[in-house]
Amino acid sequence: MAVDRPSAGEAGREYGGSGSLVVKSPWGRNWHDGLGFAKSRKEQLPGGLAVSQLVNAEKGIVELRRQSLRTKILLLACAISLFTSVIMGVAASLRIEGEVSRYAESNVAHETRLIAQQFKGAYDLLENDAFVISRTPPIEGIIRSKRNGGLDPQEESTIDQWRSRLEMIFASIMEERPNYTQIRYIGIADGGRELVRVNRTADGSEPVPVDMLQRKGTEPYFQRASMLKPGEVYLSDVNYNREFGQVEEPQIPTIRVAVPIFSSRGTMYGLIVINADYRALLTSYFNTLSLKREVVITNDAGDHMTRYSDGTLSPFVLHTDTTHALPGGLLDRPEDPGQSEWVSHDEEAMAYSVYLPVSQSVNDSHIVVTARISNEELYAPAKESALQSLALSSVLVVVILCGTAFLATRMTRPLSTMTKSIEMAMHGGTKLSLPTDQNDEVGMLAIAFQNLIDSRNEHDARVQAVIDNVVDAIISIDAYGTVLAYNPASEAIFGYKPEEVVGQNIKLLMPERISVEHDGYLATYRETGQRHIVGITRELQARRKDGSLFPMELSVSQVDLSDGSYMFTGIVRDITERKRMEVMQGEFVSTVNHELRTPLTSIRASLGILQRRIAGKIDPKSEHLVDISLKGCERLGVLVNDILDLEKIAAGKMDFYMAEYQIGPLVEGILERHQSLAEINDTVFELQNEIDGQYCCLDASRFSQALINLLSNAAKFSPPGKPIIIRIAQSAADRITVSVADQGPGIPEAFRSKIFQRFAQADSSATRSKGGSGLGLNITKSIVEAFDGTIDFESVEGEGTTFFMTLPICAAPEEKGAPQCQAA
Repeated sequence: MAVDRPSAGEAGREYGGSGSLVVKSPWGRNWHDGLGFAKSRKEQLPGGLAVSQLVNAEKGIVELRRQSLRTKILLLACAISLFTSVIMGVAASLRIEGEVSRYAESNVAHETRLIAQQFKGAYDLLENDAFVISRTPPIEGIIRSKRNGGLDPQEESTIDQWRSRLEMIFASIMEERPNYTQIRYIGIADGGRELVRVNRTADGSEPVPVDMLQRKGTEPYFQRASMLKPGEVYLSDVNYNREFGQVEEPQIPTIRVAVPIFSSRGTMYGLIVINADYRALLTSYFNTLSLKREVVITNDAGDHMTRYSDGTLSPFVLHTDTTHALPGGLLDRPEDPGQSEWVSHDEEAMAYSVYLPVSQSVNDSHIVVTARISNEELYAPAKESALQSLALSSVLVVVILCGTAFLATRMTRPLSTMTKSIEMAMHGGTKLSLPTDQNDEVGMLAIAFQNLIDSRNEHDARVQAVIDNVVDAIISIDAYGTVLAYNPASEAIFGYKPEEVVGQNIKLLMPERISVEHDGYLATYRETGQRHIVGITRELQARRKDGSLFPMELSVSQVDLSDGSYMFTGIVRDITERKRMEVMQGEFVSTVNHELRTPLTSIRASLGILQRRIAGKIDPKSEHLVDISLKGCERLGVLVNDILDLEKIAAGKMDFYMAEYQIGPLVEGILERHQSLAEINDTVFELQNEIDGQYCCLDASRFSQALINLLSNAAKFSPPGKPIIIRIAQSAADRITVSVADQGPGIPEAFRSKIFQRFAQADSSATRSKGGSGLGLNITKSIVEAFDGTIDFESVEGEGTTFFMTLPICAAPEEKGAPQCQAA
């Protein structure tokens, strides 16, 4: 069924041959045509007054005014033309060249300052990374380990463990900073012996073995940096990197940033040194610039690189290379030492330079950024503005003349124009144009015509507008699936035009696996009246004209017609974007959890160190605040890990490393390692082991996580002094049950069906006070089920709760022919 819709201006206008004006529905064949509801309405002007009679009555009055209107229009046109020409000519001659030139120079200055500030950020990033590394726990851990025979007395970590942790920190930073080539922790002792070093490789980064670490005591940058005070930073000159006293091949122009490391005794212990590829640093920054302008960046030593206006880059030039000198004057500052910006002109171009210190280091490190613009480009806006001003003046004069001619005709001969328009509409069916904006009798007559038309079209236009502008597809079918109506949103969603769908079976819009069953649904409905396809909202797949499938949300309702028949109206919503957002939400949560882990670990470790160092040295209130902060970090860390585990489980990406474990010793070991859970809550764990030597196939780490979740919950809700019973028993010939029983308040009856859901909390206020997130039991259930086990509970309010983990028994690993566990 084709839907014929004239434009909004044409809607509702039709003319008869007798001079009467006919009014009908705004859509000649509207949305309901396919249902047999087409309508048309026709009315004449009140009293049967013909249009020609009204026009003839007005002609005489307007003829009397024609001369005066023409005179006014001509006078007005002459005044506007003269005034505009004078103003534009004077303004153009006084302002164009000077203003445009000053604006161009100001624009280049702004661009140069912005480039300098942006590139300074690369130096700031180097220094900031060095300071961040210097404050990480492994730095102090290595110092303590060195002074105590290789073992840290505070953390009980060996020096090799601290080195490994620091190597991981170096590697993670280098992964985020592609221009870094080395990160090192260099000791002051032993001739500047490197303590930890990570190099960039073609595949990423690689720690350097201890026996390959070098002495750097003779390097100039080491000698300069070893004189730094706390909080100072040293930026080296750019030179080629040297290894074992020889320049490394390929030659890499390298800049180094160094910050000192002082021990708790106030003596310098070492340096954090970051090497960066200065050429790559410049290249990556230049590649981000979108300005079509020549830019030169040079440092205090004269190392420089140029980006030309076409986007190409010059080779990087080290200060030792005298064959590629800088363009004249780029490093020459004005005589005034306080002047950090200057402009210079020559026959070909203007250059704007910005002198910018890049560091608060002990040496005078700075850059000079120069943007060059050719004189032709500099003065091009002035020339273009002058031409545009001349062209605009000419166009304005032409427009005024054309407007004058148009207005003169319109204002002096309105009745003739109106008459011709009505006659053409009556005989040729063209659009009617009424001068309703005229403030005279002609305008009043036009308004009367327009009001008559609008009043007849308003209702139909409102109804049709709702259907045509709704964002959801609305499709009506009869009892046999034939499409009766199809709104514009349906065309946008499915790609079919109305004439391609109306009269066809609705299966045209369904995937094959659904379409083959649809006729059966309708037949069952006709025979039994069973409403299994109406009154509910479902998510299904639909098919577009191009054959592609997409997810939709479908709601079907039945419409009973006056003749006793019925039809179905379906509202279809394309939920492709919603599904995509659900996937993105999951990925976002996973990414955020990963990104939170590193800073949380650093904060928690730093607070732990701070807690130990200030113990007994500050007032109890301050110590309590530190304790609260440390516990908050630990709780947040647990929550981050739980959410990440949930995302892994939902995505099917949680790895399990299955092996045969003797369940008794495994549970005993877990209880021994986590007795603190009971001590914190003033209770104890009591183990009742009723089995002997049975094995289960599981991942020990994940099983420990599941059991600790149950132990933690039991400890939180157990009354002080009441023991928690952990029982291991054989519940069947091939099953072992591990249960955790507490004597707490029990689980409310109304909450038991939700106990294993995500974020499930029987009493959110109480749970938060005890540190819970509502995720542990959901994760525990997923872990146990991954071992082919089950989890359940029994609870009596006021008496306590017992959780059961039931696991299958497997053969011992030493038995011949016993099946081996596989990693999940």
